[in-house]
Amino acid sequence: MSAKKILCITSGCILGGLAAVYIAGGVYFGSHFLPNTVLTGIGEISNQKTEDLVGEFQKEVDSYQLNITGDKTADVIYGKEVSLAMDRSSAKKAADTLLEQQNSWTWPVRLFGKKQNLTTPSYAVQYDEAALKSMLKSLSCVTTTDIVKTENAKLDIDEDGYIIKEEVYGNEVDRKAFAKKLDEDILSLAPELKLRDDMCYIQPTVKKDDETLNDQMNKLNRYMKANITYDMGDRTYEVSKEEQSKWVKINKKGKVVFDEEGLSAFVKSMGYKFNTFGLPRELKTSYGPTVTVSGGNYGWWINYDAEKEQLKKDVKGGKDVTRDFIYHYDAANHGSYKHDYGNSYVEINLSTQHLFLIVDGERVFESDFVSGNTGLKRGTPTGVYRVNYKEKDATLKGENYSSDVAFWMPFNGNIGMHDAPWRSSFGGNIYKTNGSHGCINLPPKSAETIFGYVQSGFPVIVYQMPTSSAKKASE
Repeated sequence: MSAKKILCITSGCILGGLAAVYIAGGVYFGSHFLPNTVLTGIGEISNQKTEDLVGEFQKEVDSYQLNITGDKTADVIYGKEVSLAMDRSSAKKAADTLLEQQNSWTWPVRLFGKKQNLTTPSYAVQYDEAALKSMLKSLSCVTTTDIVKTENAKLDIDEDGYIIKEEVYGNEVDRKAFAKKLDEDILSLAPELKLRDDMCYIQPTVKKDDETLNDQMNKLNRYMKANITYDMGDRTYEVSKEEQSKWVKINKKGKVVFDEEGLSAFVKSMGYKFNTFGLPRELKTSYGPTVTVSGGNYGWWINYDAEKEQLKKDVKGGKDVTRDFIYHYDAANHGSYKHDYGNSYVEINLSTQHLFLIVDGERVFESDFVSGNTGLKRGTPTGVYRVNYKEKDATLKGENYSSDVAFWMPFNGNIGMHDAPWRSSFGGNIYKTNGSHGCINLPPKSAETIFGYVQSGFPVIVYQMPTSSAKKASE
């Protein structure tokens, strides 16, 4: 036999052998997974049958655990704790499908090629929902007290006006979203659940870029442009933007309107802070000692209604405003309320039946008088008052009297200072049995002198100082 023939026979045998091996391999890998096949989460499954893979699936189910990671918590749910079980028919079908997707005739290439990573096919599992529900209540991410509350973006105030305070992403579990995500992850055998990334914390519903919120801020800030300062001479009060923000609000129609309650509350708070009307005052008497005088109608008293309306105008104007309050009644100065009557006043001592006219701190005149009849319980009330007005040639009328006077200076309703030409004497104890109906009766010349000095608003301080103290002080 020639060498050529021998070579042909040998080559044929080799090729035939290779073909037989190739065909045998193709048949074999028709029921086995190709070489270098790796399944995510399971590992290499080369040369395994589908039954073997189902077994791997079972191992995966048996060893399953779900790691739950929170901002400050970590929990684990084991499959066994919720009776996690595999649906074998579903697993077999998944394995069969995976096998069908491979080309068994490529086995030589796969044998010498790189490892091929395949995604583990999904298959049905089931678990005890009641057991999971019970476990959920005891997870640290649910029971922790180290909670940051989720907050919506909202309007806030700084020194310039309204701003948007950003939303807060807290770490309080949204139980409904958490339960849904747990169900999804367990059924898909997911290895990890991240509470933050998987949106299982309560989420803010209004964020800083919310169109409505930004629109409200812009509208309200149009009413924040005015800077309002109260100037009371010896002191000032600058209205803060926080205070100003309580004067306006957004109504149901989305329009900015004045908040009447907020305005009223502010103006009243200013009254509590700055009103001095009717408060006790100190007087260093012309006799020397200092007395405290309570009652009367003297002092600063803010006109709440007028002040509210002026504030509305100031806010709408949108400009810087410096002014004093609008008052029902004012006083001589804004110093200590105990001395806000200033250094010009009529000082009336009911105990001595003697008065002094003080102008710019100097005693310019003094006189005896007769006050209200204490025997008939018509005594002149003490207190710090103001002259309401002054009038010449007035007729004073009461229940049982009518008197014509030349100089009338009322300071407490129908009680005032006036001339009493019908009297021949003043001072002493006349007031106890033959006093007036409450007025300060003066000698005509005294009334005329005082009339020339006082005007509307002039302070009148009526007090009592025991005669002995007054005499001792004057000696």
